[in-house]
Amino acid sequence: MSFIDLPLDLDLIENLTAMELATPTPIQAQAIPVAMDGQDLLASAPTGTGKTLAFALPAVQHLLDTQNTHHLSDSPQLLILSPTRELAQQTQRIVQQLMATTSLTNLLIVGGIPLGQQHAAITEQQQRNCLVATPGRLLELVERNWLDISQVAVLVIDEADRMLDLGFIDPINKIAKLVQREHQTLMFSATLEGKKIQAFAGNLLRDEATTIAIESPRQLANNIDHGVFQADNDEHKQQLIEALLASADIDQAIIFVNSRNQVEKWLGIARNLGIRCTGLHGDVKQSARNQQLKDLRRGWNKMIVATDVACRGLDISSLSHVINVYLPSKADTYVHRAGRSGRDNDTGTVWSVVDAMDWPNLGRIERYLQQALPRLQVPGLEPKKAEPKGPAKSKKSKAGGKNKASKKAKKAKR
Repeated sequence: MSFIDLPLDLDLIENLTAMELATPTPIQAQAIPVAMDGQDLLASAPTGTGKTLAFALPAVQHLLDTQNTHHLSDSPQLLILSPTRELAQQTQRIVQQLMATTSLTNLLIVGGIPLGQQHAAITEQQQRNCLVATPGRLLELVERNWLDISQVAVLVIDEADRMLDLGFIDPINKIAKLVQREHQTLMFSATLEGKKIQAFAGNLLRDEATTIAIESPRQLANNIDHGVFQADNDEHKQQLIEALLASADIDQAIIFVNSRNQVEKWLGIARNLGIRCTGLHGDVKQSARNQQLKDLRRGWNKMIVATDVACRGLDISSLSHVINVYLPSKADTYVHRAGRSGRDNDTGTVWSVVDAMDWPNLGRIERYLQQALPRLQVPGLEPKKAEPKGPAKSKKSKAGGKNKASKKAKKAKR
């Protein structure tokens, strides 16, 4: 199947060609026809498999099909909800590319921007077809009567699992009651597992909704290699990470930590090594975040030290490595982190430096994945302590076949 085989407007085909997209990914091939038929949809696929286009393309086609039937109104017909500012910005870029040769308009509504500035943007763009928004800021503007969403006919909830993690259930339920009573809901997620997300979907989707699941969310991508390095203590951990950061195989990397204070600490360590890098966490102002991501995409910075929330939805094709200074407590977050590398089917590498505090999290991750992650060592920095009992050892990753990370690690020098 190619996009030409789908009943798409010629403008959309032209814009897809400009985006160098010709063949749908599996999630796109299954989800787009269902969404274009007007059905409610609950869909999951691993990170980096094209979920954004899977909902954006049919939604924009709907706008093209109905743009002459709507009376003039400042209410959009399409509303896309994203859990974070970065993901909302990324989604809006794709929507803008799809709308490039059309008369359709869209507006981004996210936190981190002064309310007055956002109000001015709303006032300036009286007619808008699509809103891409984060739930909290959208509700704030609706409650101030600055935005009307009563004519929304297609509601998209992206990264539903993250919406749950960030506590957006109540805001989204409120938003769903403010749009058209008879509307289409498209819900996308990296995972559909768990009673909470099923209940979340059950409250928002019609009974006849279609469910699509591409691969198991527990399956690691075949193009990403994984490696676990055992650290005896904090000093040993820093030595290991400094050695890994010196690897010549790193094009660009994300260093994941769990808090703002850890961002500042490891940002300083990386800069002391002469590495051009920047830090990203939830308290960074929106203008600074935008500039940091722009610098990363342009290659001006080699690394970014970040928390999970700050990097949700980040899509930079040149990111070759993910380095976990600390493992996440939620197993599926490890999969989300790993998906930041190996974009566009390029090879990627995930290195995790694990100390005594992280072993329980590693065990949780390996049980979730139903496989052991390969154990690697940096020559000269081998651990002196025995590995704690719990996680199974493995020299070969089931997901990645032969593990290239071990070869790369050997090149890393202090």
